Amino acid sequence: MFDDPSWGLLPDTVLTHLRKKAWDNRKRLKQLLRNERPFPIEISLKAPNGRQTLSNLDHFHHFYKAWESFIDPQLVQWEQKSYRKLSSQRVPVKLVVPSLIKLCELLGTQQELEMWTTKLSNLVQQRFVPEDIKYSLLNCLIEHLEQIEKLNDLQWWQLIQLVEQLKPNMGEGLYLRALPLEVVDTKFLELNITLIEAICNVLHDSEVSASGGLLAWLNCLDSPKGWLTIRPLCTEVQKRIGGIPVLKLSSDVLKNYELPAAYIFVIENIQSGLSFPHFANGVVVCGGGKNITWMDAAWLKKKKVFYWGDLDSEGLNILSMVREKHPAVIPLMMDEATVLHFQERMVDEPDSISDQPNYLTEHEQVLFHALRAGAFNQRRLEQERISVDWILKYIEKL
Repeated sequence: MFDDPSWGLLPDTVLTHLRKKAWDNRKRLKQLLRNERPFPIEISLKAPNGRQTLSNLDHFHHFYKAWESFIDPQLVQWEQKSYRKLSSQRVPVKLVVPSLIKLCELLGTQQELEMWTTKLSNLVQQRFVPEDIKYSLLNCLIEHLEQIEKLNDLQWWQLIQLVEQLKPNMGEGLYLRALPLEVVDTKFLELNITLIEAICNVLHDSEVSASGGLLAWLNCLDSPKGWLTIRPLCTEVQKRIGGIPVLKLSSDVLKNYELPAAYIFVIENIQSGLSFPHFANGVVVCGGGKNITWMDAAWLKKKKVFYWGDLDSEGLNILSMVREKHPAVIPLMMDEATVLHFQERMVDEPDSISDQPNYLTEHEQVLFHALRAGAFNQRRLEQERISVDWILKYIEKL
């Protein structure tokens, strides 16, 4: 019946196209909601020429009748056309959608529009929203429709109560979860922080973005991140940290608080750090992998610092990164002698670091290229593969 889809578009096809163009395309929909893209929306029905009509009269009749009985015939634009070999015909040529309301009626999305309108109005009409920013706030909310859709009515009222309470510097000395909020829990704030940040930025004349974001505007402490395991290597150091045998500190805390030991052993793998042997006046910092952001701490300059990682391109790259931050670092068991002694325990390393790291010594550079070139049994010697007697023999020399 519809042999040539290039002409005589039927209502279902046109409405599908309209949905895709004006509703599913969220960027365009938001422009329509903000009146940035004007109505009407016009869609050509690709009315046929005389040759096309004669080639498929059945489809032409179906096309004609479908639009004649269209659900809202006033939106269909017709024209009188003269066809050779046919009498003059009145033909549907265009669907014209005059407004957002009509668009929703055609697509069956009135409920969604009503939900958005109710939610947005509930916030914009609050007494704490100044009259002169209501338009800006409405545009902001439209931009975040996807997040707003996910909030049920109760959660939306929680959000309204929350943004009214947020004030600059109210989180001074506190983590985000410790904010003194009424009715609303701080986890709700954390889960919806992007939307809340955008709303507060409008309510407070762009102060939030100028401060660097909501947390900075509230003056909250940054949440601890980059956790590292700390383990004293002798009873004296353990006493200095309150008798605790092992603890975790975030990298930002560690950067600002000195560990009470003269010898600091930075070890890539947590298991290797936990099994590292006794060392007088020593402490292990392990399990950080590439997290070496704390290693330019001023207090480290007074210590003797060692680094031990896997013997592969990744491990040597981390050593290079450590040396960039702390040039006096001393590598442990990251040499050719260790590789040769345990090369039967080596495993393959997927392609990882190919460019030579910038802060390796000459001997380390040679080892890096030898590992990458497969000069040994395999290309990776993991820390866990090195026996305790070798570790003890090595650290006796320190």
